[in-house]
Amino acid sequence: MGKRHVHVLVVRKGITFALLALTTVAMCSLLYLLSGKAYVGDRHPVQDLLARVLGRQALSPDAVLALLTPAFANMLLFVPWGFLAFIAVDTPSRPRARSYLITFAAAIVFALLMYLWQQYLPTRVTALPDTISNAIGAMAGAALGHTRKSVRVRFDF
Repeated sequence: MGKRHVHVLVVRKGITFALLALTTVAMCSLLYLLSGKAYVGDRHPVQDLLARVLGRQALSPDAVLALLTPAFANMLLFVPWGFLAFIAVDTPSRPRARSYLITFAAAIVFALLMYLWQQYLPTRVTALPDTISNAIGAMAGAALGHTRKSVRVRFDF
């Protein structure tokens, strides 16, 4: 048996930017398609959870999960976007902290633009506090983008 070769797949920056643009369009399309099929009440679920905890109301684990699910969904939505954005802006000459900052700022701007755009749609799908969840998801994606070079995945047949 000979030594196995490691194959490296090189993805050019232009393709990374194209994938980021495609992901952005997919997210906006999803938001548009969900418009009119979902709604947000006056209070954000996390705010409602905090109000119940501070009011010392009993909460079942199911109620906590139901209240936190929208925040988790918002985070998960932005993970691929944050991953691609971090890879697109990260260069060997740029400090990693600056790449994180650029990704975080871009995620906040993108999430705010999506929120503002919804003001012109028939019904809203998200609320302004969701922007924080979106940014956290983008930073999780950026962390995955940062670790992409140090993680090796091997599948044996």
